[in-house]
Amino acid sequence: MIKLIDANCRIGTGPLIREGSLKDTAQILSLMDDFNVEKAVVYHSAAMYSDPLRGNGLLQHETAGQPRFLRQWAVTPALWDLYPQPEEWVARMSKEGVCSVRLFPAQFGHSLKRYAAGRLFDALAGAGLPAFIAFDQLGSWDALYDLCAEYPANTFVLCSPGYRCLRWLVPIMDACPNLYVETSNFLMHDGLSLFCRHMGADRLLFGSGIPEASLAAAASQLCLSDLAEEEKELIASGNITRLLAEVKQ
Repeated sequence: MIKLIDANCRIGTGPLIREGSLKDTAQILSLMDDFNVEKAVVYHSAAMYSDPLRGNGLLQHETAGQPRFLRQWAVTPALWDLYPQPEEWVARMSKEGVCSVRLFPAQFGHSLKRYAAGRLFDALAGAGLPAFIAFDQLGSWDALYDLCAEYPANTFVLCSPGYRCLRWLVPIMDACPNLYVETSNFLMHDGLSLFCRHMGADRLLFGSGIPEASLAAAASQLCLSDLAEEEKELIASGNITRLLAEVKQ
């Protein structure tokens, strides 16, 4: 069975707790074992639904001593003394072994344009930290293009791109070589094969989207596809390993 690294995993409970929801890291690790997921990039629910600083702190506490979790912090542009300055964000992440960041501009109501977030993105680029953002935090495909084009030195990972995304996504990826795509919710018939046939496999990252989405479905979509084994391995773990190897610790 192919080795997987999950590039899109959230720990901690959200505002809605459904029957059967994953409630702690032990349950997530057990699920990872079931599907041969070696490691997972994880951020905390509280960093999305409550406050980035609180959520990042909980993430560090709840994943302490567990090397299979690759920590991802939520970050925001500086605002007075409410959030750290960009250089402080990067210094803290380097000290705590954080390997990527998550952006929530819609959730927390801030701009990603250079006038507001330029210093933050410059600091992230200098540290080699990739920035992950879900499509629903952007609001439009044009906003995704603007983000990637405005910060060509940064690496961006689009999460949960959604159904029927290719006609928007492909021209943006053609124009923006700094954009990668995570595969949870990449739902279209033969979508992975179609994408790789025309764009190659080196800019796709396997992701599950748990706890909202199914790890079983995500793993099946990749492992049962008709992609070549070399392509599957790139998507499964090779591409995310390469990106995270560029982080300066």
